[in-house]
Amino acid sequence: MSIDATGRVVQSDSGYDLVIERTYRAPIADVWASIVEPERLNRWIGTYEGGTGVGKRISFFMTAEGDGPPEQVHIHECVPPTRLRVESMQGGWMMAAALSENDGMTTLVFTQVLTDPASAEDTGPGWEYYLDRLGAALAGAPFAEWDAYYPAQQDHYRRSWQAAVGQD
Repeated sequence: MSIDATGRVVQSDSGYDLVIERTYRAPIADVWASIVEPERLNRWIGTYEGGTGVGKRISFFMTAEGDGPPEQVHIHECVPPTRLRVESMQGGWMMAAALSENDGMTTLVFTQVLTDPASAEDTGPGWEYYLDRLGAALAGAPFAEWDAYYPAQQDHYRRSWQAAVGQD
């Protein structure tokens, strides 16, 4: 079984961005807590240690993929409950989450700056998987299997980045 990819690669001021949107049947405060509170974050992707706030660094532990060394993450922007922007100090990736609520439904627009648009072939399916895990954690539902995303969604993201750079 595969799950349809929904994200896209777009040109931006920073070069190229991976953009994925999800709408969750949950209030914005609940979704926000799930991306910024260590215990809630750990339900779907990982956890962190350290002080929070703009300009701070945290140690992020990716628990969804087993135990591994922590990654240092710099917080660039944090505007509860609508905007979070962070940068991985090891991987050099910048990502943002923008949230809005309408009638008890929260839309999350996830954006990751791509240093190479072709990397979306691998990065896109990963974020699709994790954002769906977030939705499952919010709903108390089981997680889908990784194989439903990767390599099944690679062609979608290959076509998307090629269209964004004019290679379609």
